[in-house]
Amino acid sequence: MDERRWRERAGSFGAAADVYERSRPAYPVEAVRWLLPTGAQRVLDLGAGTGKLTAVLLDLGLDVVAVEPSEQMRAYVPARAQALAGTAEQVPLPDASVDAVLVGQAFHWFDRGPALAEMARVLRPGGTVGVLWNVRDESAEWVRALGALVGSGLQDSYVLDPAPGLSEPERQDFSYQQSLDADQLVDLVASRSALLTMPEDERVALLQRIRGLAPAEEPFVLPYRTEAWRAVRV
Repeated sequence: MDERRWRERAGSFGAAADVYERSRPAYPVEAVRWLLPTGAQRVLDLGAGTGKLTAVLLDLGLDVVAVEPSEQMRAYVPARAQALAGTAEQVPLPDASVDAVLVGQAFHWFDRGPALAEMARVLRPGGTVGVLWNVRDESAEWVRALGALVGSGLQDSYVLDPAPGLSEPERQDFSYQQSLDADQLVDLVASRSALLTMPEDERVALLQRIRGLAPAEEPFVLPYRTEAWRAVRV
């Protein structure tokens, strides 16, 4: 993907914030707990989007700062969190001010070198960087057919890179399921950057094909493998 196309796709989500909020999955609480250091209190959700990960962190009783560049997306962040405008490359927080920096389904949009330097900067010693991706489990036939139409994501990018100030990254996978109906499945696909930037006639045609894949009995389950990576501030 060339840089112009990458920037177009990276900046496409705000206009579809409502679709994103009602269709995107959350994250398994077991994975989120694994990413947090013992005794964590204040956590940064970086590239927070509409606050899917923020909500999980709040339910764990944490003090959450959600940093997101899109005003439309930030409007959906739960009110119990502190929502700030900012980017992964310029985090609007002081040095050593949080116990963990977590990123849900967004790390592949970051300029990784500067972003990892900023994550290390705002972390307290012993704090953790954690990144999460929900990757569709294509063991079911209809999910494989879905992947054939829309692609299986950016799985080559689903890695937390080694970085100065951070320990060697480690990974653990978790199972997760999202309950959907046909309308939510269409919205889920429509919320992807490739669809948001697609010519309208192509988009409509593809979404019609997606609706045809939905299992007849509703609600149905879309299975995921949640890939979690963490590293410790040294």
